[in-house]
Amino acid sequence: MRLVVTGGGTGGHVFPALEVARRARAAGWDVTYLGSLRGQERAACQKEGIPFFGFPSEPVYSVKNPKGWKALWRLFRSVGMAGSRLRSLRPDVVFSTGGYSSAPVVRAAAGKIPYVLHEQNSRPGRSNLIAAKRAFAVATTFRAAEEAFPGSRVVRTGLPVRGELRELGSAPRLMDVDPQTILVVGGSQGAASLNEAALACAARMTQPLKWVHVTGRRHFEAIFPTYEKLGLTGSYQLKSYLEGREMAEAYASSSVVVGRSGAGTLSELAAFGLPSVLVPYPHAHANHQFWNAREFEELGASVLIAQDELQPMALEQALTSWLENPSAHESARAALSAWDEPEAAQKILKLLEEASR
Repeated sequence: MRLVVTGGGTGGHVFPALEVARRARAAGWDVTYLGSLRGQERAACQKEGIPFFGFPSEPVYSVKNPKGWKALWRLFRSVGMAGSRLRSLRPDVVFSTGGYSSAPVVRAAAGKIPYVLHEQNSRPGRSNLIAAKRAFAVATTFRAAEEAFPGSRVVRTGLPVRGELRELGSAPRLMDVDPQTILVVGGSQGAASLNEAALACAARMTQPLKWVHVTGRRHFEAIFPTYEKLGLTGSYQLKSYLEGREMAEAYASSSVVVGRSGAGTLSELAAFGLPSVLVPYPHAHANHQFWNAREFEELGASVLIAQDELQPMALEQALTSWLENPSAHESARAALSAWDEPEAAQKILKLLEEASR
């Protein structure tokens, strides 16, 4: 079977698409990735050895200025290029995870090639909302997203978590680790406010703890002087970035996670059964990170702190509520296990097979 995968711009769209592409290729499918030359997908495909063809598409935030008109022109140009590439590849089905890089491909496929969408977040992105009307099905991650696509076939598949993470997440874990470990991670781009608050919080807390703090590559040099000034050495590890296997090991050895609330991060927390303190990125489209976090808060799996309320004392109180309450920890683990979808990628492949027929 011939499959075209699209979606990207950011890692939140790219990583789930890549995981489905890997699974499809392992099943013997002919897989090609179409995306934007501007996003992360080209480098990710090169690393995986997946054929990639890119277009000059970029986000269209407004058409009230020359920059917006230029982006719109590139979008229409990319639609034509995507149509030409689809005619050449002749795929049986298209899989899209959304984002601006997917729009030209899905638009070119509409009415000619069946496609399945995946919506990562609790509040859908613009591309998926527009494309859902003609989709064979819309796969979702969050329960809250199921009502966002009236008139469409909606299937909650969960989000495909990277294989190396899923493998370690399903292994038995030691729950009574001493000292307890706090993992701080701001998503693939990092988060400056989270970095500052975590360091200040660690300096306040007196109980024996181990910290693993992933700053994000572009924030590491800026935060390192604060780390040195506070004298946080030994039990506090500052890292700029962790690759897949390293990230899996960090999750597996952690007691609580402090982070943003992108769909990828929350799906990984569910895979590892980890309670969390979540600080949603306040400028995400449709405030979707807040609503993602709210679903976990309602599960009893997270404490939610708004960014404008993120103070070291508030973070310390939220962490202590997990560290000193084993029963809450176990309840969170059980709720996350029930929410998790370990076979997300396989469920999506099944939808793609149905669509191709």
